[in-house]
Amino acid sequence: MTNSSFVRPALFLAVAAAIGACSSGRSGPTSSAPAPTSAPTTAPAAAAPAAGGLPAGVTAAMVAMGDSIYHARGCRNCHGPDAKGRQNGPDLTTGKFMHVNGSYNDFVRIITTGVPADSIKDKSHALPMPARGGGRPAPLTDPEIRAVAAYIYSLNHH
Repeated sequence: MTNSSFVRPALFLAVAAAIGACSSGRSGPTSSAPAPTSAPTTAPAAAAPAAGGLPAGVTAAMVAMGDSIYHARGCRNCHGPDAKGRQNGPDLTTGKFMHVNGSYNDFVRIITTGVPADSIKDKSHALPMPARGGGRPAPLTDPEIRAVAAYIYSLNHH
């Protein structure tokens, strides 16, 4: 067993603990996030942060599910297992983005629509980002997209 086999569970526990420490103690079902919009990336955040630092409708369970999906799918291949970027995908942890404004809804939008090769702003990243996570094993569902967006949002809004 290598040290890398401990990184993902440790990261998951750290994220879950941080979110749990910040949560307002709400329990029970919450409403799902609104459907992605086609608003320009300069638009203000549509989902204002609720108590605990997460946007309204986003839960710690969504962040944990998004972490799992991120690491199980191709996201990690381009953006890195630590989301700090690789040759074909930018760092998702700095809070500095070229294709999104950093809001939860904008993360939902870009995961839903992807980034075609001709729209990539940083030409050092040559591969397009597939819409809905690509087709293998299957495109991400709307709840899965919202979960991955919640995870990425949590990396930048502590």
